[in-house]
Amino acid sequence: MSDDIRNLVRSDQVGTAIQVGVVHGDLHVTGAQPLRTPRQLPMAPRWHVARKHELGELTAALDERRPPLVVIEGAGGVGKTTLVLHWAHHHADRFPDGQLFANLRGFDPQAAPARPATVLRGFLTVLGVEPAVIPADPDAAAALFRSAVADRRMMIVLDNARDTDQVAPLLPGTPSCAVLVTTRMQLSSLRVQGAHVVRLEAMDESDASALLSRLLPAHAAERESEAMSAIVRTCGGLPLALAIASARVAAHPEFPMSVLADELDDETTRLSAFDADDESASLRVVLSWSSASLNDRLGRAFGLLGVAPLGEISVDAAACLWAVPSHEAAAMFRSLEAANLVRQHVPRRFQMHDLVRLHAAELQSGAESAWALRRLVAFYAHTVRTADILLYPHRHAFEVPALPDGCHPLYLTDEAAAVTWFGAEHTLIAVVHRIAADRKWYEVVWHIAHGLDTYQYRLGLLAENVASSRLGLEAAMAIGSVRLRASSLRQLGRACTRAGDLDEAGRCLTQALNLEEEAGFVMGQAHTHHDLQRVLSLRGEHEQALQHAISAMEFYRAESNPVGEAHALNAQGWQHAQLENFVLAHECCERALALHSAHGNVSGQASTLDALGHIARRDSRLDQAAEHFAAAVRQAKQLGNLFAEAEYTEHLADVLAYQGDAEKAHRMLRVAYDLFLSQHRIGDADRVRVRLSGEGSAKG
Repeated sequence: MSDDIRNLVRSDQVGTAIQVGVVHGDLHVTGAQPLRTPRQLPMAPRWHVARKHELGELTAALDERRPPLVVIEGAGGVGKTTLVLHWAHHHADRFPDGQLFANLRGFDPQAAPARPATVLRGFLTVLGVEPAVIPADPDAAAALFRSAVADRRMMIVLDNARDTDQVAPLLPGTPSCAVLVTTRMQLSSLRVQGAHVVRLEAMDESDASALLSRLLPAHAAERESEAMSAIVRTCGGLPLALAIASARVAAHPEFPMSVLADELDDETTRLSAFDADDESASLRVVLSWSSASLNDRLGRAFGLLGVAPLGEISVDAAACLWAVPSHEAAAMFRSLEAANLVRQHVPRRFQMHDLVRLHAAELQSGAESAWALRRLVAFYAHTVRTADILLYPHRHAFEVPALPDGCHPLYLTDEAAAVTWFGAEHTLIAVVHRIAADRKWYEVVWHIAHGLDTYQYRLGLLAENVASSRLGLEAAMAIGSVRLRASSLRQLGRACTRAGDLDEAGRCLTQALNLEEEAGFVMGQAHTHHDLQRVLSLRGEHEQALQHAISAMEFYRAESNPVGEAHALNAQGWQHAQLENFVLAHECCERALALHSAHGNVSGQASTLDALGHIARRDSRLDQAAEHFAAAVRQAKQLGNLFAEAEYTEHLADVLAYQGDAEKAHRMLRVAYDLFLSQHRIGDADRVRVRLSGEGSAKG
């Protein structure tokens, strides 16, 4: 063969090329015929609806990214495959060279995950490569696949991937092919390689309602809108759950939807209501595919999360639940989040879907669950008391309850940290408090109630304050301690006073005082006399209120409690002012302010400045009154005491109105109105609203 002869093969086809020198007669070559445009997409489920944002994100990602690789991740049943197939069918014309689809079976308990080599063989065969020439070596097969799809405009859908190792060999090497991967896991390596990640969450209530309406028989939604709303709520925005619920309704059109709604409302039967003959359409089974992939340690942790009926949980609380150090809990959460079984919505706080939580609870044994729940409740009781001491160190503190083995305390550094913790946890504390009460864990019930009092007062959580105080009283009575019972009666009396139930407040405080007098609890008598003067003052009985304030001061002095003495002096000053003894009133309050300042009691300083403002206003010293009220407002803000801030702000508005500054007075009234309304203090809010409308005058 001469040197100037070259072999050259040019073709768009993929397959076998045969080189011969001279052909005599006919040449017969047989083999698979290439399918130039494979159409492997399964039918999209009919129940796709909405998800406009996510569909738009898919389109934008595949338009803009090179390589065009998108990973759709989310929990089982959230609709990942449905979303991808819906998008793929609507954009198939963008890929004229075809669409490839493979179910990688990443979490199928009935079969092992698909091997990349097997998937590659299937793809190459449908692309026209003869099976006999497909390399057995996985790397060589992957290289051949990249060659086969090079420069073709194709869509490749890889459904239900388990990990990056399963996906990587199936990726094309050129940007002309778009790849969509669905998975229950967080495939971080693909993100590093440039993949765009779409995290699919549960639907919001509006989209879920629209989907269920579309799935239900005609007019069913209109006929039973209340039952439908209940079903939507208990399905938690999971498309699979909504689809199963609609199938249940369609199977028995003669039954009212309220039958299913009631079944779903009961947590003990909710998951069973989503069972189906077809395992792939049974919610419990679909959820189990994710939990079954966890190792023993993570499986236990996942199950114990189901024990705690909380919408979310912090790393520190979970560490006690699991009896592990906080740093280990954080690592375990990262693994659970990677499996999309929990979601970190803010730093160090994780959420779990209600239906996933019910599934988790089924996996855990009763004995371990009980101990784990005890640890969790103990953590909250300990931290509530610790935080309360930081909020108000001058309050008499009962001993903080000990933590059980395996629990580690949460260290709160200062008052600001305590406020932040309470703000994040208050709703969950109420749930834990109720759990402990239901289980008759009376000691922790009492400690939680006692520790919540200051925070609930400052935030104006009046109904919550009454409710938790009642639980504390019930616990104290069950424990049988006279001291705890008296303390709880006094706390409930204060809570009722703030909430405006003066009759109940008076009854509670009178009972507390009787117990304290019989038992000789001097400090308790001091506190209760002080609280009774507040009730009597609100009733307009200022002479009697003054006597209680004087008694409180005597008891505080006997116990060498200067902060308590300051509170009692301030109360005396207020009552003297109501009785128009302004010289005595001013003298008492100035002494109170000096004591509060000397002992760093900002809360006491604020309340005393407020009293001095009233005295100055009643004595026609309006400029001084305005200064006192403004200072009281500043200190209430410093403390985050919304309850007091609302009252002090209205008082400042009063004196501004007397001074003739109508514009500023109106602004202050507006602030006070918003604060009262946010605390559900409707009577106070209505009073200020009338004043804002110009129908009323300054508060007397």
